[in-house]
Amino acid sequence: MINQLQYRLRATVLVALLFFCTSQIIAGFNAFEEKCLWVVRNTMTSKQSIDEMIHFAQSNGFNNLLVQVRGRGDAYYRTQLVPKSELLQNPDFDPLAYIIDEAHAVGLTVHAWVNVYLIWSSEKTPRALHHVYNGHPEWIDTNGNETISNKKNGIVGEGYFLAPHHPEVQKHLLAVFRELTALYNIDGLHLDYIRFQDTEYGNNVGAKTFYLQNRYSDKKHVFENDDNVEWDNYRRAAITNLVKETKQMLLDVRPDCILSAAVKPNLLLAKNRYFQEWDVWLAAGYLDWAIPMNYTPDLRDFANNIDIIYENLPRKYRNKIIMGIALYNQKPIEAVDKIYYSEITRFRGISIFSYNVFKENPGYTNNFIKSIRY
Repeated sequence: MINQLQYRLRATVLVALLFFCTSQIIAGFNAFEEKCLWVVRNTMTSKQSIDEMIHFAQSNGFNNLLVQVRGRGDAYYRTQLVPKSELLQNPDFDPLAYIIDEAHAVGLTVHAWVNVYLIWSSEKTPRALHHVYNGHPEWIDTNGNETISNKKNGIVGEGYFLAPHHPEVQKHLLAVFRELTALYNIDGLHLDYIRFQDTEYGNNVGAKTFYLQNRYSDKKHVFENDDNVEWDNYRRAAITNLVKETKQMLLDVRPDCILSAAVKPNLLLAKNRYFQEWDVWLAAGYLDWAIPMNYTPDLRDFANNIDIIYENLPRKYRNKIIMGIALYNQKPIEAVDKIYYSEITRFRGISIFSYNVFKENPGYTNNFIKSIRY
């Protein structure tokens, strides 16, 4: 097994190679089969903002829109299962229906981006009584020290997550995904926050009780050992099973719909810290695309994450990887370098996070477009 120092050395060599590549070697943005743009939910609130986004995407070579229709356990589409987003001022406006019609008309695909387990991240509670936060607080995960009541005094971590291993959570999420997929002519379903919040999470009382009653023979010290392989595997399997069942649901309801997931970029860290075994999802055929969120501004760290993928994922699955690149934390030329690096490492495509940067910073947009070759 290659150690971290060796990964860094190999990454450094590849980074050096990038700067020796000529324009004949690097084709640029259009070299990729898939050019994806993440569209955060605040763009989904009006026809005007959606129209502007579609025009930008089409004019600048993107062919896939990942549009956020489930942000915090809510919806930017028509639904009987979860509340409409509090950001939508017009209750009759259906953002997803509108964007599908307008994007398809100009040849863009639409992937419904859903935050899976993350359901709330504000100290104010959701107004809708049927929001899952209000309706099923017993489904919310904890790290063993926090509760919903003490979290209200200040958000801990990223917010409130559903417990992936609670027996009722998967049923609820599959129902949400099925309804969405059946009602809308989407080209893809894009899963985000498809993981535990961190290693110490998984202490939801109902989930642990279910585990002890159904899976564990020697109950005495099951949660006292920090190196409990069986418990870790159980948490990992809970998420994998949701991905598997989601893929099966899509095959039943909308067979041509692409299933993708935004994943932690370090394959080993994803599996061991967040219980997100996305290499298994690709190998088993549960996932069509994996989109590593390789958001680091440091090119060597970016390359290091790719090197770990090369070392641990068989080559035949690399064509299912779309490399995620952030804009919010780096200069345009630094983001462009990562696009070129993704090309020379031969991934299927790139996904840019996010349209918000282009929308809110015209100067950044101009510099980005000037720097990139189409």
